[in-house]
Amino acid sequence: MRRSVVTLFIIFLPFIALSQELDSASTKSDSLAIDIKSGSVLSLSDSTVSATNDSTKVPKGDIETTVNYAAKDSINLNLKTQDVNIYGEGNVDYGDIKLEAAEIKVNYKTNILDANGVPDSLGKLQGKPIFTDAEQVYQTEEITYNFKTRKAIIKGVVTQQGEAFMHGERIKKNEKDELFVKGAKYTTCNLEEPHFHISSDQIKLIPNDKLLAGPFNLKVNDVPTPFVFPFGLFPMPNNKVSGILFPTYGEENRRGFFLRDGGYYWAISEYVDMALRGEIYSKGSYGFSVATNYKKRYSYSGTLNFRFNSQKVGQSETDSLRSRDFWLQWSHRPESRGTGRFSASVNLGSSSYNQNNPTNDYNQQVNTNFNSSVSYSNVIAGTPFNYAISGRHSQNVRTNEIDVLLPEFALNMNRVYPFKNIQGDNMDWLSKVSFSYNFTATNRLSNSLPDIEGEDGTDSIADFNFETMPALLDRAQNGGKHTIPLSTSFTVLKNFTVSPNFNYDEYWYLRELTHRYDPELKEVVIDTVSQFSRANSYSAGVGVSTRLYGTVYTKGNGPVKAIRHVMTPSMSFSWRPDFSEERYGIYREVQTDSLGNTRLFSKYQGFVYGSPGSGKSGTISLSLTNNLEMKVKSKNDTSDAPKKVKIFENLSLGTSYNIIADSFKLSPISINARTKLFNNKLDINLQTTLDPYVMVLDSVAENSRGVMQYYQHRIDRYTWQEGLGLGRLTSANLSLSTNLNPAGKKSDDENRNDIEGRAREAGASEQEINEIVNNPEAYVDFEIPWNLRIRYNIRWSRQGFEEPTITQTSNFSGDVNLTEKWKIGFTSGFDFEKDEFTQTSFTIFRDLHCWQINANWTPFGRFQSFSVDLRVKASILQDLKLNRRRSWWDN
Repeated sequence: MRRSVVTLFIIFLPFIALSQELDSASTKSDSLAIDIKSGSVLSLSDSTVSATNDSTKVPKGDIETTVNYAAKDSINLNLKTQDVNIYGEGNVDYGDIKLEAAEIKVNYKTNILDANGVPDSLGKLQGKPIFTDAEQVYQTEEITYNFKTRKAIIKGVVTQQGEAFMHGERIKKNEKDELFVKGAKYTTCNLEEPHFHISSDQIKLIPNDKLLAGPFNLKVNDVPTPFVFPFGLFPMPNNKVSGILFPTYGEENRRGFFLRDGGYYWAISEYVDMALRGEIYSKGSYGFSVATNYKKRYSYSGTLNFRFNSQKVGQSETDSLRSRDFWLQWSHRPESRGTGRFSASVNLGSSSYNQNNPTNDYNQQVNTNFNSSVSYSNVIAGTPFNYAISGRHSQNVRTNEIDVLLPEFALNMNRVYPFKNIQGDNMDWLSKVSFSYNFTATNRLSNSLPDIEGEDGTDSIADFNFETMPALLDRAQNGGKHTIPLSTSFTVLKNFTVSPNFNYDEYWYLRELTHRYDPELKEVVIDTVSQFSRANSYSAGVGVSTRLYGTVYTKGNGPVKAIRHVMTPSMSFSWRPDFSEERYGIYREVQTDSLGNTRLFSKYQGFVYGSPGSGKSGTISLSLTNNLEMKVKSKNDTSDAPKKVKIFENLSLGTSYNIIADSFKLSPISINARTKLFNNKLDINLQTTLDPYVMVLDSVAENSRGVMQYYQHRIDRYTWQEGLGLGRLTSANLSLSTNLNPAGKKSDDENRNDIEGRAREAGASEQEINEIVNNPEAYVDFEIPWNLRIRYNIRWSRQGFEEPTITQTSNFSGDVNLTEKWKIGFTSGFDFEKDEFTQTSFTIFRDLHCWQINANWTPFGRFQSFSVDLRVKASILQDLKLNRRRSWWDN
């Protein structure tokens, strides 16, 4: 059918140029009606088409490329007027221009295209024109378009510009694609009747640049608001744009009324941006933050956040009641290109920051240790060597102890198999012989002073600031360490793997210590000698491991079909000489008091890599790991295939025995277990330690503070010899965690995959998908009706006859949909020692489609407060039913 239509058209095509000279009386018909089946296409071209085997060509027109037509109903060609009329789900494709409409008319004489919808039986327009010019889409009621000038007149239009939508009663479009809109509505709401919009009688829109408006008014649900302005300019490029960040407001019990998170967003370029935010409180506290994101495609990306807060406590004007805290976070991620890689993960600040600044981030709230690292690594071309230069930082905000390793250098050699090509019987072990080399060097600064005791008898902690830095640099520890491991492996008796090994270590330092007893001071005096000093150590060992399987099949028609047990026993022996012997020159026996008591001191005491070990060691280590699971017939599965149910994911036991030691040869016994119950909804982890030796109580006394003191000692006698079982329980730690929701427990990966799939279906860009998938906890998901997360940890410890110490921590959080648009969330915990709830907060989310309301309330505690946040949502979040959590600590 298509071939016959095209042939018929070619036959009549030469007469188009002569059609104006024909007398209407001599023409039987001035039009040609052709019925086109659904999906058929007719292709026309004015510029070069000629009749087959005919030298007469059509004069070149203004339409410069092929125009493709398609219709469900029919296409009508009028040879006299040069009209093409398309009826029923018409489609026109002309280069970058595409048009779909119920009725379309194209005139080749005037180069004009007209399209419109048609009313149905109820008078409602169907098949409204959808006009696409390059990547710009216009949903209209009527459109007139000139192919030559690329100008258009559009009625009843809706078009998207970035994340915003433009509604207009009548639009004129010029050849630059600039739009002159009459009766305009500008909004980010993607509904046909938007919840809010900027209303103006006249608007000029320059795509990917700006929008200029005459007098305009903000309307909510078509109700005018007091926000009326004589004119306006709204930047609207495709890339990021600078602008004001509006603050949230609320009240805190401690700091008063506040405005926070207000500031300015600066889109520096398409590669880097910056957000400057500030906060101010009615009782005198204030703060600011700087957040920046940067990215160079195929090279690296990162974020940098810095926060400073000055908190005023009480009503006094004295400086002693004001705390100044800061926190710095920096993350730099290299992308896979080249061999050199620079990465950074920095998380540091003042030790009192968490105490003085509230946060709903549970990990930030309870963590006391924070670490940072910055490193650059590369390979040495043509060699098995690679190197890394780095700096590291560790900080305990409870003790104020800070350690900085700067710089730190590492040179590593990949494992080498010098005899790997040797073939032959019983030579497998030789081909597996391998060795490697590692050298590390570092400079360590620490504010912990181990040779100076504080008031509580522990090491003194100095301030870490510019004033104390010279003293800390003078006490810095530096040195280097070489390590050469040598190993191989082979199989004996088919099922046992034997792994011998030998390790050599060498220590390099730029100074050493000498210890001597001063009779006048009646104490040990330490002198430092600045000189190059080295020492070495070595050890050897062998390990044997295997794996045992056993399966028991049950009889009958019960749900349990089989029980499978996997055991992994291993044994190893390691040997090390006593490097405290005088011939090694590392340790010295030094008098410590006037009574003549002595103590062993190392000339590398407290150094960054320590000293070779003292005391002979010939240790046999034993471990047994168990995995127990059963096969159960699924209740919901009609097939005979059973499913696996894990009874114990891990049940392990381990200890070691030093055959060379004079006493206390057996080390504490560790027993650990991990499993999941209730269809993997509850995680259980148990860790215990048993001391195999008997403890003897000498006496009990009450000290000056009314605390009972237990004087006791261990004896070299096993507990089972005294009928006390396998050992004394010295510590036990039990942790329980669950994440409940209607779909069952989902891992973080499953949640990310679910959100990523929904984002792709909604047409999100890769940048939007990455932002959401990499930060799923930053969004409120209305697709999940309710969610409950609970974590509980209890630790029991006891030293001999002392009273046991029990530490319990618990935190719980969750959210629930009150309605389809309302969700309430909560975060809390319980302090069992104080018998009270920890910092508790409630958050109410209201999804307004294109708006969102977040209300945060902390009802009690030091940081009692409330805040309200009302903001416009990005269009992609409207489609995903996600709300962005925005709190004052977010950047």
